[in-house]
Parts: sequence; structure tokens; C-alpha cells
Amino acid sequence: MTSLLPNARHIARREYRQRTRSRTFVIVSAFLAVIGLGIALFPVVGRLIAGDQTTTIAIYSVDAELTSSTALSMAHLLNTGAEAQYKVEAADDAASAATDVRSGKIDGLLRVTRGADGELAFDVLTDAGPNDQRLFAVRQAVVQVNIADRLQRAGVDPAQAGQIFAETAWKVTPLDPNAHRLEENFGANYVLAYALVILTFMAVITYGQWVATSVAEEKSSRVMELLITAATPRQLLAGKVIGNGAAGLTQYAVVVVAALAGLLLQGLVAQYLLGDKAGAPLEDVNLWVFAPFGVFFIGGFALYALLYAGLGSMASRTEDVQQVTGPMIFIGMAGYFAAFTAINIPEAGWVKLVSLIPFFSPYMLPMRMLISTVAPWEWVVGAALMVIFLAGALWLAARVYSAGVLLYGQRASLRSVWRAVRVDR
Repeated sequence: MTSLLPNARHIARREYRQRTRSRTFVIVSAFLAVIGLGIALFPVVGRLIAGDQTTTIAIYSVDAELTSSTALSMAHLLNTGAEAQYKVEAADDAASAATDVRSGKIDGLLRVTRGADGELAFDVLTDAGPNDQRLFAVRQAVVQVNIADRLQRAGVDPAQAGQIFAETAWKVTPLDPNAHRLEENFGANYVLAYALVILTFMAVITYGQWVATSVAEEKSSRVMELLITAATPRQLLAGKVIGNGAAGLTQYAVVVVAALAGLLLQGLVAQYLLGDKAGAPLEDVNLWVFAPFGVFFIGGFALYALLYAGLGSMASRTEDVQQVTGPMIFIGMAGYFAAFTAINIPEAGWVKLVSLIPFFSPYMLPMRMLISTVAPWEWVVGAALMVIFLAGALWLAARVYSAGVLLYGQRASLRSVWRAVRVDR
């Protein structure tokens, strides 16, 4: 390690300052911070823009009594929360109500008919799409209205029908006594798990490319020929990875801090703009996950950055960076898609196995900790493998880098990378 210093430190400082002091870096960082803050405050802003929207539904049947009873039942079933989001009214004329739907005065018309066998049939006239949540809510309410009507025609007392529809007691007793905490905060943890996977993927792909591009830029400008006389290839490699990685993580930290600030301010902003206080999104989240996430995130980022730097040294022009770093992009995408698949089956055997692989553990282990349980030995094995892979990546990238920085005018290929690894230096 001492052989890398102080040259690696000087190179890292140069790379960091060159990146962070540029006008583009400052503008992009500020822009991304505003986006992060805006995304965090989007639920409050969305409510402010939308206002207190009420969905109006007209109920019509040739049987006036059926119209009235259905309207009362639908209003009760649809407005189960503290605020009435649905306005249900009885319609005297179907044609007039249909005209109101087409003109946008009301949101839908529910026509109710009773067949010769006594069964109810429902027909909704609306412009809502099949994925509209309001249409889904109306569909659920209609099912309950129909079941209640069947029970009444079967001779069941309406009071007894209310007991039939009462909430069913439901309890899950997990084998793991610590699993109950996951169920209590599952919604918030599930959202955070998605966010961590996306953040990891964006950092690996975006800032890994930074490292590779930085090497190719200096090769194309022939600056590398001067640097190689003052520092060894391994010192250059370490300095570039540390400097560019630190610059990328600085920009990343700005965005994450802005997003976290927005989440913490949601309640105050909602109270000021809307007169009510929204639930704090972070109060139900297991914040301890950020400790192991930070460790594996830094380790995984260093692993990817080292290999990006080694491959970037094989490119003589910046236009070739995308081509030579293709394998790392595919590996990063593999971890991303594996995590999104595993998020719904975190206890599967293959998920536990894959989450120990260092290229995938920054995605998988924090995600599993949020929505499932991770055994202590898995953390130990995952950390040990990360250290081993980092040492191997440093050795491999250094060999490729020490040959690649001196290769000019040659087309990068897997064969040239293999030759660079095999050459004794």
C-alpha cells in the first residue's frame, strides 16, 4: 500500500478537483439535487395540483327503489376513509346522465338491472381505462352490493348480512420470531428496497463510465505519456479510481441528501400548503439498513470502478469506451434485474446464493435485509468475498492498465485484454 503513496494521493486529488471544479459538474449536481428534492415532494405537490377531487357517479335503474338502495350502499362502500372521495347520486333519467358523462360533468354512470332470475347486472359508462383505480374501487363495491342482494333474496336478515361482511381476524405466526417487524413496516421498507437497488445501479453505471472515460481522455490527448514517467501504472490506476470515484460519490451525496431533506420536509410542506400533515415516509423505515448498505455500496462501487478503469485503458479514443466497457455494463444490468426479480421472492435459495456474489451483493443484501431476514453468517461471507474480489480486481485491473495505457492505435478487443493480462511485468 505504501508503494502507491504519495503519487496516488496526488493523482486522486488532481482528478477530484478537475471533476468537481468544472462548471458542468456544478450545474449538473444542482440540477440533479432539484430533481431529487422534487421527486421527494412530488406526493405533496401532486395533491396540491390535483386539489380535493371528488369522483361523481350516477346510479340509474328502472326500479326507483333499487336505484336508491344501490346508491346508498355504493356511497357507504366507496367512502370508507376519513374523507369522502366519491359522490354517489341517484339519476332519474339514464339518457341525461349519459350526456353528463360524455360532457365531463360527472365521471360515470352505473346502470343496474334485475334479470328474470332475480340476479343484478351492472353496466358502467365511463372514459376510465381498465387500470384506473377508481374503476377498480367501483368494481369491488359492486361485488359486495350484489352479494348483499343475493343474501337478502335468500332470506338472510340485513343485520346478519352486516356481520357476514365484517372484517375477518387474520394473523400470521412466522417461524422466525424477528420477522414480525418486517410485516409492520413492509410497505415503507419495500419502497426503500426498490430505491436502493436503483441508486446502486445508477452509481455503478454512471460513475464507472466516468473512471473509464477519464483514462481514455488522457490517452487520446497524449497526457498519459507524461504521467507514466512520473508515476507507475498502479499508482495511476489507484489515483484515478479514488479521485473520480470520490467526485462521483460527492455528486451522488448531493442528490441523496436533497431527496432525504424532501422526505423529511413532506409533513411540514403538506401542513403549510394543504392544511394537513402527511405521514413521514421515513418514520416506519429500518434506517439501520444504511450501515451495511454503505459498506457494500462502497465495496461494490470500488470493484466495478477498478474493472472499468482497467478496461478503459484499452481504449485509445473516448468513442471506444462504450465498446470496451460493455462487459461491465452487462454485469451491472444483470445485478439490477436479478435484484428486481428477487425482491418478490427474497427467501428463494438462488437469491440467497446470488446475494453473496460481490458483483450482486450491493444490490441484494441490503434489499433482503429490508423485506426479509439475512443471517449473520451471510454478512460475514459476503464481506469476505467482497474483500477477496477487490484484491483480485486490483491485481487484474493493474495488469490490464499497465499494458493498456501504452497501447495506441490498436483496436480494443477481448483478445488484447487477455494478452495484457498474460504479459509478465
